[in-house]
Amino acid sequence: MKKLRNLIILVIAIILILIVPNISNAAIEVNKERPTNDGSIKYTFTGLTLDKTHEYEFGFAKSMSSEIEKWHLISKFTETTAIVNISGANVEFTNIITAVDTGYITIKDKTTDTTIVEAYEVDLTVPYLNITNYQVINNGKTFGNSLGNGIQISCWNKSNSNPYYQYEKITDENVINKYKEIKRKNGNYNDLQSLLKTTAPTSGWKSWSYWNGHGNTTTIGYGYTESNINLSDLGLYYMWIYLAGNNIKNLYGYILVDNLEPEIALDSIKLPKTAEVELGKTLKLTPTFNPVNTTNKIVKWTSSDETVATVNNAGNITPKKIGSTIITVTSQEGNKKATCTVTVVAQNSGNNGGNSNNNGGTNQGNSNNGSSTTDGKDDQTTAKGTLPKTGIGIELGVSILILLVVGGYLFSKYKWYKDIK
Repeated sequence: MKKLRNLIILVIAIILILIVPNISNAAIEVNKERPTNDGSIKYTFTGLTLDKTHEYEFGFAKSMSSEIEKWHLISKFTETTAIVNISGANVEFTNIITAVDTGYITIKDKTTDTTIVEAYEVDLTVPYLNITNYQVINNGKTFGNSLGNGIQISCWNKSNSNPYYQYEKITDENVINKYKEIKRKNGNYNDLQSLLKTTAPTSGWKSWSYWNGHGNTTTIGYGYTESNINLSDLGLYYMWIYLAGNNIKNLYGYILVDNLEPEIALDSIKLPKTAEVELGKTLKLTPTFNPVNTTNKIVKWTSSDETVATVNNAGNITPKKIGSTIITVTSQEGNKKATCTVTVVAQNSGNNGGNSNNNGGTNQGNSNNGSSTTDGKDDQTTAKGTLPKTGIGIELGVSILILLVVGGYLFSKYKWYKDIK
């Protein structure tokens, strides 16, 4: 019974050791940044209660139970935040970074020698697009065999790793279009990371042509996959990179290789100044690009008054009511604009000139009414003042109709009178 009690006490003690740090750290949040590609990581701790008159320091360990061997001064902190910099140039730190994907940071008040944050777990993984000093290179890139003229990989050097590489063509149009957009805008290629692959190839690896580093004198390995990057097929590529070694974790990542066709910039865009469309019909506007072979022809359409007419993404205009509206087309590249004033008019009935087949419009004359023309125009004199298709005068027709009505009335009266007699 005593052994069982001791066992229960031991289990409870272990549980308390594991959960107490998590309880004490519950209100703390940590933001991770990689300010450079030298392996350094910046962690910003928030939700702290610190005294600006005190000094604070941190320790970095491989596991929660590891003893902190060395403490480092925290130079930037406020009453509620502290910034911990894990430098990629520090061999103590890189030995942890190359070994595990998670580390543990402890923060203590140096002035009072009390713990503020107990063994807080932090992410040490490197985004695939950030494992080297390059994110994108152009096809034809030439490398040299010096530190400043090669591909640099922080924390992995010649003494502890071997590098491998291979190429993979990117076929995902979402990735390619996003890449082109970032390239046009001189944007941040890190915005691509969420679209890129995170599953590395399992075979097909080749050794780098050159790989160097100097053991403990530097944490940076450097070299090149090939001295000259020369891909024959057009496209955007992953240049996959894989590092493996003894007593270190495997590292995967890539550099994007740009072998896309050169893009032709857009100078201007035009539309007709004015256009007209009838109610019940549609109108298509087509912009003119200058130069005509510009690469990016993606545009956006808008109507200044959608109660008059609307326009869709293809430039098709649908009239809604009589009036005018300004249709604007805007290019995705360069935000170039062009406008067209579109007037909506009433629908044409189609009657004007529509009687030429019935009445005759040439010197052959009108055989139906006996008239003819000598100037090639329809003779309209016979048709005036007549009932349709009869030639009877309107006045005479009305008189005959009155006589028929009166006669019918008198006949009915006579018949009624005769029946009475």
